[in-house]
Amino acid sequence: MERTMFLPNRMDWEVWGGLFTETAVWLPIIYRICQQVGLSVNTVEAGYPGTCAVFVVNEGTVVKIYPPMLPHDFARECEVYQQLTGRLAQMPRLLGSGVYRDQLDWPYLLLSFCPGEPIRELYQQLERYSERQLGQELGEMLREVHATPLASLQAFDTRPAAWHRFLRRRQAAIGDELRQRGSLPPQVIAEVEQFLATMMPLLCADERLCLLHADLTEDHLLLVEENGRFSISALIDWADAEVGTVGYEWVALWYGLCNRNLPLFRSILGSYDPAIALNAAFGRRMLAYTCLHRFGAAIIDHVWRLDDRPVINNLADLEGWLWPEAK
Repeated sequence: MERTMFLPNRMDWEVWGGLFTETAVWLPIIYRICQQVGLSVNTVEAGYPGTCAVFVVNEGTVVKIYPPMLPHDFARECEVYQQLTGRLAQMPRLLGSGVYRDQLDWPYLLLSFCPGEPIRELYQQLERYSERQLGQELGEMLREVHATPLASLQAFDTRPAAWHRFLRRRQAAIGDELRQRGSLPPQVIAEVEQFLATMMPLLCADERLCLLHADLTEDHLLLVEENGRFSISALIDWADAEVGTVGYEWVALWYGLCNRNLPLFRSILGSYDPAIALNAAFGRRMLAYTCLHRFGAAIIDHVWRLDDRPVINNLADLEGWLWPEAK
């Protein structure tokens, strides 16, 4: 594909923020990408806005264009689709991939469109039987994802040392990130730092590494309804996939996808592994993973504001508030 000049010759997150949802800007690019794969374009609709530019062509094909700042996200997501095809039915199928060459290079994926509504739109309609059914289904799906052979992954660093470096980087950064947010008092942040220092040896000796979705939020699980029951249509957006320990996966699951809905959370983990106990040891481990999560400070600040700024005086208050059922 020859280079064009439809897009800027400089890109950063500020420029991207004003560009990635502008359908008119992307139309000529979408036409050229689809032309390359022999797809005639009849309709183009904007997809759900996330980090990438996402559009639905002919109501059946998703075009996902990555900003030049995220080449690793493109490589990882492309590989996840390749590895899980045929193993996980409830996800989009990879139809094609490539790089659109403008003044900068723009990686893209072509994916099958999956119907359904994100779970965030349906919380109020979920009844107990749906929670149990969804939990059973999603727990089984995640077990399949986590069973992906790491030897087959080329776009990820699957060595334990790489995961330990990530955790240590997060340990070094979280204190300052929490101070910048201002949600927690200084003495609690100091306790968090001391707590993580004691937990790191345990976490670095944790269970086996596996492929993680790592972004199980309320936007990434699509549901369809039939005869009054909800079922999973697709688990989408694998750009944040990681190779790490299972506990890290449960952070976004609890605060995001489950929206702190305990019956749903218990149902998912019970289906995934009935041996998981939501006890005090689980709670301390999950407090550590929450603080070490790449979005840990943002998660804590968001929940703090959502809960009308509760007073947190010490580490015990923080744990009881963030993981109230893990006692």
